[in-house]
Amino acid sequence: MNAEFIYRPISGQYPEKHFGKITPNCLWIKFVDKDEQEWVGSFEQSWVEQGTFIINLTSKGKSFVVVGGQTFLIDINTREQLNKTEISDTKTAILDEKEENIYYSSGFDLRYMDIDGNDFVLFDNYYFDDIKLNEIRNNKLYATYWNYQTSNEPFRFEIDVVTKEVKDSFYNTETKSYSYENPKPTFLAKLTKWITK
Repeated sequence: MNAEFIYRPISGQYPEKHFGKITPNCLWIKFVDKDEQEWVGSFEQSWVEQGTFIINLTSKGKSFVVVGGQTFLIDINTREQLNKTEISDTKTAILDEKEENIYYSSGFDLRYMDIDGNDFVLFDNYYFDDIKLNEIRNNKLYATYWNYQTSNEPFRFEIDVVTKEVKDSFYNTETKSYSYENPKPTFLAKLTKWITK
């Protein structure tokens, strides 16, 4: 089972299903189900510049589809959209190791969706200007985020997806490393940085 973006197919070439509003601004995806049957879906795309990608949940027969931030969880075999809530502005997403939950973010909070399409908030106490979900390992979600009001350098973010315990790290430009303590530059470090500019 698979899903991939394709150019608009010739009408009648494949069975078609439309998701979201039918507009000229849509993207097409070709699906191959468990019986090797091909079909295509057209997906409403928002007009803002957000994420456009597919995460295939191969062992579950599903695809997490993001087109211009609009988000859909599709059952490839039944050709149905599983999430009932409209989700827009998705920028980044990652699949857990067991293919049971998809973690995603629009930059405002972290959310997750189970394989049945139910949507939950994982964490909403930060404001991210931008975020990239990097990996999930041993029930910990690792991410890089930017908060441009405090620094142009990225921060590291780690959250236990079970206990929701959060660890935040800071990037030290002088040592080019991350630590869990906020590196507050000394007056000498500030002066040295100003002189070398």
